[in-house]
Amino acid sequence: MSVYFYMLASFFIILVMLRVVFGEVEGRQSRKRVNIRYFLLFDKKFEYRQQISMLILGMFCYLMTSDEKMFSTLWLFELVGFGAVAMIGDAIGQVLYFYYVKLRFKKDIQEAKELKDGIEEALKHQDNQLMQQTMPNYNPHQVIASYFKEENHVAFVSVDGGEFVNQFDYLPPITYVVEGNVNKANETLANKGVKVTTVTQNGKMPFKDEKIDVIVNELANYDKFEMYRVLKPGGYFIVDQMGSDNYKEIINMFIPFKMKGQWNKEVCQDTLKEIGFDIVDGFEDMGHLRFDSLSALLAFIKTISPERVDRYEQFINFYAAALKQLKKNHYYDLTTHRFLVVARKKG
Repeated sequence: MSVYFYMLASFFIILVMLRVVFGEVEGRQSRKRVNIRYFLLFDKKFEYRQQISMLILGMFCYLMTSDEKMFSTLWLFELVGFGAVAMIGDAIGQVLYFYYVKLRFKKDIQEAKELKDGIEEALKHQDNQLMQQTMPNYNPHQVIASYFKEENHVAFVSVDGGEFVNQFDYLPPITYVVEGNVNKANETLANKGVKVTTVTQNGKMPFKDEKIDVIVNELANYDKFEMYRVLKPGGYFIVDQMGSDNYKEIINMFIPFKMKGQWNKEVCQDTLKEIGFDIVDGFEDMGHLRFDSLSALLAFIKTISPERVDRYEQFINFYAAALKQLKKNHYYDLTTHRFLVVARKKG
Protein backbone atom coordinates (compact mmCIF):
# COMPACT_ATOMS: atom_id res chain seq x y z
CA MET A 1 0.00 0.00 0.00
CA SER A 2 2.90 2.35 0.74
CA VAL A 3 4.08 1.92 -2.84
CA TYR A 4 0.61 2.84 -4.01
CA PHE A 5 0.58 6.09 -2.02
CA TYR A 6 4.08 6.90 -3.27
CA MET A 7 2.87 6.44 -6.84
CA LEU A 8 -0.20 8.54 -6.07
CA ALA A 9 1.83 11.38 -4.60
CA SER A 10 4.33 11.31 -7.46
CA PHE A 11 1.54 11.40 -10.02
CA PHE A 12 -0.06 14.36 -8.24
CA ILE A 13 3.21 16.34 -8.06
CA ILE A 14 4.01 15.68 -11.72
CA LEU A 15 0.56 16.90 -12.81
CA VAL A 16 0.89 20.14 -10.84
CA MET A 17 4.48 20.81 -11.94
CA LEU A 18 3.64 20.20 -15.59
CA ARG A 19 0.91 22.83 -15.40
CA VAL A 20 3.37 25.43 -14.11
CA VAL A 21 5.96 24.50 -16.73
CA PHE A 22 3.32 24.75 -19.48
CA GLY A 23 2.35 28.17 -18.15
CA GLU A 24 5.93 29.43 -18.46
CA VAL A 25 6.46 27.95 -21.93
CA GLU A 26 3.11 29.09 -23.34
CA GLY A 27 3.54 32.56 -21.85
CA ARG A 28 6.95 33.04 -23.44
CA GLN A 29 5.77 31.75 -26.81
CA SER A 30 2.71 34.00 -26.70
CA ARG A 31 4.87 37.02 -25.88
CA LYS A 32 7.17 36.24 -28.81
CA ARG A 33 4.28 35.75 -31.24
CA VAL A 34 2.22 38.70 -29.94
CA ASN A 35 -0.57 36.27 -29.06
CA ILE A 36 -2.78 38.65 -27.10
CA ARG A 37 -5.71 36.24 -27.35
CA TYR A 38 -3.81 33.99 -24.95
CA PHE A 39 -3.05 36.75 -22.44
CA LEU A 40 -6.61 38.08 -22.52
CA LEU A 41 -7.76 34.71 -21.13
CA PHE A 42 -6.18 35.75 -17.81
CA ASP A 43 -7.90 39.14 -17.65
CA LYS A 44 -10.89 37.62 -15.87
CA LYS A 45 -11.82 35.42 -12.93
CA PHE A 46 -10.59 31.86 -12.78
CA GLU A 47 -12.99 29.25 -14.12
CA TYR A 48 -12.37 25.58 -13.53
CA ARG A 49 -12.81 23.46 -16.62
CA GLN A 50 -13.39 19.86 -15.74
CA GLN A 51 -11.49 17.58 -18.05
CA ILE A 52 -12.63 13.98 -18.29
CA SER A 53 -9.42 13.30 -20.17
CA MET A 54 -7.49 13.71 -16.92
CA LEU A 55 -9.68 11.10 -15.23
CA ILE A 56 -8.96 8.73 -18.09
CA LEU A 57 -5.25 9.56 -17.95
CA GLY A 58 -5.10 8.82 -14.23
CA MET A 59 -6.80 5.47 -14.65
CA PHE A 60 -4.61 4.63 -17.62
CA CYS A 61 -1.44 5.39 -15.64
CA TYR A 62 -2.64 3.09 -12.87
CA LEU A 63 -3.40 0.29 -15.31
CA MET A 64 0.10 0.59 -16.76
CA THR A 65 1.87 0.44 -13.38
CA SER A 66 -0.32 -1.66 -11.08
CA ASP A 67 0.47 -5.30 -10.34
CA GLU A 68 -2.79 -5.91 -8.46
CA LYS A 69 -5.19 -8.52 -9.73
CA MET A 70 -7.63 -6.90 -12.12
CA PHE A 71 -11.19 -6.38 -10.86
CA SER A 72 -10.27 -7.27 -7.31
CA THR A 73 -11.62 -5.02 -4.54
CA LEU A 74 -8.19 -3.45 -3.94
CA TRP A 75 -7.62 -3.00 -7.68
CA LEU A 76 -10.94 -1.15 -8.06
CA PHE A 77 -10.20 0.98 -4.99
CA GLU A 78 -6.77 1.99 -6.26
CA LEU A 79 -8.08 2.61 -9.79
CA VAL A 80 -10.74 5.00 -8.50
CA GLY A 81 -8.13 6.60 -6.26
CA PHE A 82 -5.84 7.32 -9.19
CA GLY A 83 -8.73 8.79 -11.16
CA ALA A 84 -9.75 10.99 -8.23
CA VAL A 85 -6.18 12.21 -7.67
CA ALA A 86 -5.89 12.99 -11.37
CA MET A 87 -9.01 15.19 -11.19
CA ILE A 88 -7.90 16.88 -7.95
CA GLY A 89 -4.37 17.36 -9.26
CA ASP A 90 -5.73 18.81 -12.47
CA ALA A 91 -7.98 21.24 -10.56
CA ILE A 92 -5.11 22.43 -8.35
CA GLY A 93 -2.84 22.54 -11.39
CA GLN A 94 -5.33 24.73 -13.25
CA VAL A 95 -5.47 27.16 -10.34
CA LEU A 96 -1.67 27.34 -10.08
CA TYR A 97 -1.34 27.63 -13.86
CA PHE A 98 -3.86 30.49 -14.00
CA TYR A 99 -2.37 32.55 -11.19
CA TYR A 100 1.21 31.77 -12.16
CA VAL A 101 0.62 33.18 -15.66
CA LYS A 102 -1.42 36.06 -14.24
CA LEU A 103 1.46 37.13 -11.98
CA ARG A 104 4.43 36.07 -14.11
CA PHE A 105 3.13 37.81 -17.25
CA LYS A 106 1.29 40.69 -15.60
CA LYS A 107 2.80 43.30 -17.95
CA ASP A 108 1.93 41.23 -21.02
CA ILE A 109 -1.68 40.88 -19.90
CA GLN A 110 -1.91 44.64 -19.35
CA GLU A 111 -0.38 45.30 -22.77
CA ALA A 112 -2.85 42.86 -24.35
CA LYS A 113 -5.75 44.81 -22.82
CA GLU A 114 -4.34 48.11 -24.14
CA LEU A 115 -3.79 46.66 -27.62
CA LYS A 116 -7.33 45.29 -27.69
CA ASP A 117 -8.69 48.71 -26.70
CA GLY A 118 -6.56 50.32 -29.43
CA ILE A 119 -7.91 47.92 -32.06
CA GLU A 120 -11.51 48.56 -31.06
CA GLU A 121 -10.91 52.30 -31.18
CA ALA A 122 -9.39 52.03 -34.66
CA LEU A 123 -12.43 50.09 -35.86
CA LYS A 124 -14.53 53.20 -35.20
CA HIS A 125 -12.45 55.37 -37.59
CA GLN A 126 -11.87 53.30 -40.72
CA ASP A 127 -12.50 56.31 -42.97
CA ASN A 128 -8.92 57.44 -42.30
CA GLN A 129 -7.05 55.91 -45.25
CA LEU A 130 -3.77 57.81 -45.17
CA MET A 131 -1.08 55.68 -46.78
CA GLN A 132 1.96 55.99 -49.02
CA GLN A 133 2.95 53.69 -51.86
CA THR A 134 6.42 53.25 -53.32
CA MET A 135 6.69 53.99 -57.02
CA PRO A 136 7.17 50.83 -59.12
CA ASN A 137 10.34 50.59 -61.20
CA TYR A 138 8.40 49.95 -64.42
CA ASN A 139 5.11 51.01 -66.02
CA PRO A 140 3.19 47.93 -67.22
CA HIS A 141 1.02 49.90 -69.65
CA GLN A 142 4.05 51.46 -71.33
CA VAL A 143 5.87 48.15 -71.59
CA ILE A 144 2.85 46.32 -73.01
CA ALA A 145 1.91 49.09 -75.45
CA SER A 146 5.42 49.01 -76.93
CA TYR A 147 4.60 45.58 -78.44
CA PHE A 148 1.39 46.71 -80.19
CA LYS A 149 1.25 47.24 -83.95
CA GLU A 150 -1.68 48.52 -85.98
CA GLU A 151 -2.12 45.19 -87.80
CA ASN A 152 -1.88 43.03 -84.65
CA HIS A 153 -4.54 40.73 -83.29
CA VAL A 154 -4.33 41.39 -79.53
CA ALA A 155 -5.99 39.45 -76.72
CA PHE A 156 -6.13 40.48 -73.06
CA VAL A 157 -6.89 37.87 -70.40
CA SER A 158 -8.05 39.63 -67.23
CA VAL A 159 -10.30 39.33 -64.20
CA ASP A 160 -11.01 42.96 -63.28
CA GLY A 161 -13.99 43.66 -65.52
CA GLY A 162 -11.90 45.56 -68.06
CA GLU A 163 -10.38 48.15 -65.71
CA PHE A 164 -6.78 47.46 -66.71
CA VAL A 165 -7.53 47.48 -70.46
CA ASN A 166 -9.49 50.71 -70.11
CA GLN A 167 -6.33 52.54 -69.01
CA PHE A 168 -4.64 52.16 -72.41
CA ASP A 169 -4.69 55.27 -74.60
CA TYR A 170 -4.31 53.18 -77.75
CA LEU A 171 -5.38 49.67 -78.67
CA PRO A 172 -5.05 47.99 -82.09
CA PRO A 173 -8.34 47.81 -84.07
CA ILE A 174 -8.59 44.06 -83.53
CA THR A 175 -8.43 43.65 -79.75
CA TYR A 176 -10.17 40.98 -77.71
CA VAL A 177 -10.73 40.93 -73.97
CA VAL A 178 -11.20 37.48 -72.45
CA GLU A 179 -12.96 38.17 -69.16
CA GLY A 180 -14.74 36.29 -66.42
CA ASN A 181 -17.05 39.24 -65.77
CA VAL A 182 -18.32 39.87 -69.29
CA ASN A 183 -21.16 42.24 -68.35
CA LYS A 184 -18.95 44.57 -66.33
CA ALA A 185 -16.23 44.49 -69.00
CA ASN A 186 -18.75 45.43 -71.70
CA GLU A 187 -19.86 48.43 -69.62
CA THR A 188 -16.32 49.52 -68.78
CA LEU A 189 -15.00 49.15 -72.33
CA ALA A 190 -18.08 50.37 -74.20
CA ASN A 191 -16.12 53.17 -75.89
CA LYS A 192 -12.89 51.26 -76.55
CA GLY A 193 -13.96 49.39 -79.66
CA VAL A 194 -12.86 46.00 -78.31
CA LYS A 195 -14.62 42.65 -78.42
CA VAL A 196 -15.34 41.19 -74.98
CA THR A 197 -15.54 37.41 -74.77
CA THR A 198 -14.80 34.63 -72.29
CA VAL A 199 -13.25 31.18 -72.19
CA THR A 200 -15.09 28.18 -73.62
CA GLN A 201 -17.08 25.76 -71.46
CA ASN A 202 -14.03 23.53 -71.09
CA GLY A 203 -11.82 26.46 -70.09
CA LYS A 204 -10.05 26.94 -73.42
CA MET A 205 -9.20 30.21 -75.16
CA PRO A 206 -11.94 31.12 -77.69
CA PHE A 207 -9.52 31.34 -80.64
CA LYS A 208 -8.24 29.07 -83.38
CA ASP A 209 -4.65 27.89 -83.45
CA GLU A 210 -2.05 30.59 -84.18
CA LYS A 211 -4.64 33.36 -84.35
CA ILE A 212 -3.21 36.03 -81.98
CA ASP A 213 -0.11 38.23 -82.28
CA VAL A 214 0.03 39.47 -78.67
CA ILE A 215 -1.57 37.96 -75.57
CA VAL A 216 -1.54 39.99 -72.35
CA ASN A 217 -2.33 38.19 -69.11
CA GLU A 218 -3.30 40.60 -66.36
CA LEU A 219 -3.51 38.99 -62.90
CA ALA A 220 -5.39 35.95 -64.23
CA ASN A 221 -4.69 32.25 -64.04
CA TYR A 222 -3.62 30.83 -67.36
CA ASP A 223 -2.81 27.61 -69.17
CA LYS A 224 0.60 28.16 -70.76
CA PHE A 225 -0.09 25.49 -73.37
CA GLU A 226 -3.26 27.31 -74.43
CA MET A 227 -1.35 30.56 -74.72
CA TYR A 228 1.23 28.84 -76.90
CA ARG A 229 -1.49 27.24 -79.05
CA VAL A 230 -3.32 30.44 -80.00
CA LEU A 231 -0.19 32.58 -80.54
CA LYS A 232 1.17 33.02 -84.03
CA PRO A 233 4.83 32.03 -84.54
CA GLY A 234 6.85 35.01 -83.39
CA GLY A 235 3.93 36.24 -81.26
CA TYR A 236 4.34 37.67 -77.76
CA PHE A 237 2.92 36.41 -74.49
CA ILE A 238 3.09 39.13 -71.81
CA VAL A 239 2.47 38.10 -68.19
CA ASP A 240 1.71 40.91 -65.73
CA GLN A 241 1.07 39.43 -62.29
CA MET A 242 1.34 39.82 -58.55
CA GLY A 243 4.18 37.84 -56.98
CA SER A 244 3.78 35.44 -54.09
CA ASP A 245 5.16 38.03 -51.64
CA ASN A 246 2.47 40.58 -52.49
CA TYR A 247 0.64 41.55 -49.28
CA LYS A 248 2.35 38.61 -47.61
CA GLU A 249 1.61 40.02 -44.17
CA ILE A 250 -2.13 39.77 -44.83
CA ILE A 251 -1.80 36.38 -46.51
CA ASN A 252 -0.08 35.08 -43.38
CA MET A 253 -3.17 36.16 -41.46
CA PHE A 254 -5.32 33.91 -43.69
CA ILE A 255 -2.80 31.06 -43.93
CA PRO A 256 -0.81 30.79 -40.68
CA PHE A 257 1.72 28.31 -42.09
CA LYS A 258 4.47 28.98 -44.59
CA MET A 259 3.52 27.95 -48.09
CA LYS A 260 5.98 26.08 -50.26
CA GLY A 261 7.00 27.45 -53.61
CA GLN A 262 7.35 30.97 -54.98
CA TRP A 263 5.69 32.85 -57.81
CA ASN A 264 7.98 35.52 -59.23
CA LYS A 265 9.66 36.66 -62.44
CA GLU A 266 12.27 33.92 -62.45
CA VAL A 267 9.80 31.10 -61.81
CA CYS A 268 7.42 32.44 -64.45
CA GLN A 269 10.21 32.67 -67.02
CA ASP A 270 11.33 29.11 -66.29
CA THR A 271 7.83 27.69 -66.76
CA LEU A 272 7.50 29.43 -70.14
CA LYS A 273 10.95 28.37 -71.34
CA GLU A 274 10.03 24.77 -70.57
CA ILE A 275 7.47 24.70 -73.38
CA GLY A 276 9.51 26.57 -75.98
CA PHE A 277 9.05 30.28 -75.33
CA ASP A 278 12.03 32.62 -75.62
CA ILE A 279 12.25 35.23 -72.87
CA VAL A 280 12.48 38.72 -74.37
CA ASP A 281 12.29 40.91 -71.27
CA GLY A 282 11.35 40.91 -67.62
CA PHE A 283 10.66 43.34 -64.81
CA GLU A 284 10.09 42.88 -61.09
CA ASP A 285 9.26 45.32 -58.33
CA MET A 286 9.32 44.87 -54.56
CA GLY A 287 7.82 47.81 -52.73
CA HIS A 288 5.43 48.58 -49.92
CA LEU A 289 2.25 50.31 -48.85
CA ARG A 290 2.92 52.39 -45.74
CA PHE A 291 0.12 53.14 -43.27
CA ASP A 292 0.30 55.79 -40.59
CA SER A 293 -2.46 54.34 -38.41
CA LEU A 294 -4.26 51.09 -37.65
CA SER A 295 -7.53 52.63 -38.84
CA ALA A 296 -5.95 53.19 -42.27
CA LEU A 297 -4.74 49.58 -42.38
CA LEU A 298 -8.16 48.30 -41.36
CA ALA A 299 -9.85 50.37 -44.05
CA PHE A 300 -7.48 48.97 -46.67
CA ILE A 301 -7.93 45.35 -45.58
CA LYS A 302 -11.70 45.84 -45.67
CA THR A 303 -11.48 46.63 -49.39
CA ILE A 304 -9.77 43.25 -49.91
CA SER A 305 -11.59 41.03 -47.41
CA PRO A 306 -14.36 42.72 -45.37
CA GLU A 307 -14.93 39.68 -43.14
CA ARG A 308 -11.33 39.94 -41.84
CA VAL A 309 -12.32 43.28 -40.32
CA ASP A 310 -15.94 42.58 -39.41
CA ARG A 311 -14.85 39.45 -37.52
CA TYR A 312 -11.67 41.02 -36.20
CA GLU A 313 -11.62 38.88 -33.02
CA GLN A 314 -10.49 35.90 -35.12
CA PHE A 315 -7.49 37.90 -36.36
CA ILE A 316 -6.84 40.00 -33.28
CA ASN A 317 -3.23 38.80 -32.96
CA PHE A 318 -2.40 40.14 -36.43
CA TYR A 319 -3.92 43.53 -35.65
CA ALA A 320 -2.16 43.61 -32.28
CA ALA A 321 1.22 42.96 -33.93
CA ALA A 322 0.49 45.71 -36.47
CA LEU A 323 -0.48 48.15 -33.73
CA LYS A 324 2.72 47.36 -31.80
CA GLN A 325 4.78 48.10 -34.90
CA LEU A 326 2.86 51.35 -35.45
CA LYS A 327 3.57 52.44 -31.88
CA LYS A 328 7.25 51.60 -32.26
CA ASN A 329 7.97 52.89 -35.79
CA HIS A 330 4.99 55.24 -36.36
CA TYR A 331 4.13 53.31 -39.54
CA TYR A 332 3.18 49.83 -40.76
CA ASP A 333 4.33 48.43 -44.10
CA LEU A 334 2.59 45.92 -46.34
CA THR A 335 4.86 44.32 -48.92
CA THR A 336 3.99 44.77 -52.59
CA HIS A 337 5.37 42.41 -55.21
CA ARG A 338 4.68 42.62 -58.93
CA PHE A 339 6.43 41.35 -62.03
CA LEU A 340 6.09 41.41 -65.81
CA VAL A 341 7.51 38.87 -68.26
CA VAL A 342 7.62 39.19 -72.05
CA ALA A 343 7.98 35.85 -73.86
CA ARG A 344 8.08 35.15 -77.60
CA LYS A 345 6.88 32.07 -79.41
CA LYS A 346 9.57 30.71 -81.69
CA GLY A 347 8.99 30.90 -85.40
